[in-house]
This record gives sequence, C-alpha cells and structure tokens, in this order.
Amino acid sequence: MNYLCGLYICSMNHIPFHIAYLLTHHECVIIPGLGAFVVSPTERETTSRWGILPPPENFLGFNSEIKHNDGLLANSIAKATKNTYKEATSLIEQYVSDVLQRLDKGEGVNIPWVGSLYLNNNRKLFQPGKTLSCNAFNYGLTGFSLPYLSDIQQKAPVFPEKKNKEVVWIPICRKFLAYTGSIAAAVLIMCIIPTPLNNGRLHSAHTQYASLISLPAQETPAEVNDAPTVAIEMPASSSSEEIETTNPAKTATSRYYIIVASLPNQLSADKALTDFQSKGFDNAAVLSSDDRHRIYTDCFEDKAEAEKFLIQFRKNHPAQANAWLLKQKD
Repeated sequence: MNYLCGLYICSMNHIPFHIAYLLTHHECVIIPGLGAFVVSPTERETTSRWGILPPPENFLGFNSEIKHNDGLLANSIAKATKNTYKEATSLIEQYVSDVLQRLDKGEGVNIPWVGSLYLNNNRKLFQPGKTLSCNAFNYGLTGFSLPYLSDIQQKAPVFPEKKNKEVVWIPICRKFLAYTGSIAAAVLIMCIIPTPLNNGRLHSAHTQYASLISLPAQETPAEVNDAPTVAIEMPASSSSEEIETTNPAKTATSRYYIIVASLPNQLSADKALTDFQSKGFDNAAVLSSDDRHRIYTDCFEDKAEAEKFLIQFRKNHPAQANAWLLKQKD
C-alpha cells in the first residue's frame, strides 16, 4: 500500500513536466478545473522598426475560463506512467486541488519552464517564466541587425589639422652685406701673405715688406628702405599656455539600471526609446557603453531597492517579464 501511495505522489509531481512538454507541440494545453495555457506568436512589428531581425518567439498566456477536459494532458500522463485514463484523470484532479489550496493561502505556484500562478482578488494571475518550453525549438537562435543605408555609408576621413607656422621677416641692407664682405676678404688676404723677411745680413739695406692692397673707402650703411628681406620660418607658438588642472580622484560608485531592451546601434536605440516612452515609461532612457545600447526605465544607487522594484515591475508589466538588473560603476 505504501508503495502504491509513493507511486501516486511521484506521478502527480510529474504533471508540471507533462504540461511543459505538451506546450512544445500544442498551442493550447488545458488543465481540467484550473485553466488553459495558450501559446501565441509574439508581435515583431515594433522590433522590425528598430532595425533588428529577431528569431521567432512565442508568448505564453493563461485563460482561467477554459476548464473542460479535452483529454490531452490525461492521455500524456497515462502513456508515460502506463496507467489507465481514469487513473490519470484522478492524478490531475488531485494536482489541481493541491494548486488551488496553495493559491487560497496566498502562495505562488511555480510550474517549471512555464511560469508562476498567483491569486489576486479571486483572479488567477499568470507570470510567464524567463525560459519557456514553447520556445524550445528556437533555442540558440539570435537576432541580427539590419542597418539603414545611411548608417553604412562611408564617411570622409578626417585628418588632423596642421598648425600654422609663423613667418618672421628680418630686413638686411644690401650695402651692409657688401661692406662686411670686403672686411672678410681683407682679413683673409692678411692671413695668406707672409710677414716681412730679410736675408739674415745686418748690413743689407734691401728689406722685403709685405704690401697691403688698398681697401675701398668705408661707407656708412644706408637706411633699410631698399633692402631685400629674408623669410625665416619659425614654428608658431601658442598665444597662451594651457594650464592643466587635475581633479582630485573620485570614489567610484555603482548604479543599478532596470534594463528592458538591448539594441545593436544608436539609431535603433533612439527609435526603441521613443516607442517605450509612448507606452507610459516616461523615465526610460538610453545607456550606451562598450558598443552596446540598452533601454532602462529606472536607475537606483541601492541594490536592494533596485531588486525590489524589479520584482514589482515584472508583476505590473507582464509584457516586460524579461527585464533584468544591470550593475555599472560611474
């Protein structure tokens, strides 16, 4: 008898896995007396306007009004446990009774790869899980970007600007150049011609002397009116020295962002931001870092406060069930 009871409880605990398995092949799985899980394709019109081609994805909802027994779940359980259809139906009834008791106590019921059920004002609320079994065949597929033509046009290369050179003009008198040249020639001749020599005899009257050539009369340099000018290029000096001020080191602080979407480029992020703000998310903004552009709804400095807000945000907005928390240092 104890063996049969253990087998009965084990079979009942496997009912959530039968629900998750059936959702991979069927669009509607009914749990008699509880409700029905309905699979529908996710609308991708807004995403396509962002310039991204995403993989196919299904959305999972719950309808508490559909409670009749279509035999789908009972047949799956009977086939797996090798029980009769009547025994499988009894297992489902016991499972549904246990779920309703937990909901009446205010507890949440989690169904792996499906989601969680809650009771609020006598209404059953359903929160889809992050990993849904109805998307199992799309596992591993990722979206890719379809940029606009304006985004991929080649931009003209930007070259660094060359610094202008300052030209200083130094006037030089032409007569002054001739005057200095004649003096240099005289000094050179004096160095070449030897000094006076004698033949070594004291009584000799013939003495040889070195003669100097006549120099032109000295001329006073004229005014610098007709003087040619010589251009000398000198590197430009900045008019004022730039004084660098060093700011004191600031202590790095962390911020926590509630992320609702990730985009591959700035153009797609701006379009997505406009769409989110039009739906009532007035605090939404774009966070760009490391070539990634993310849309966030709120920002916190306290981690516990951010986690509490994220849980409530997912409950209030089931369509944003995949929202997540990003920690980033300033």
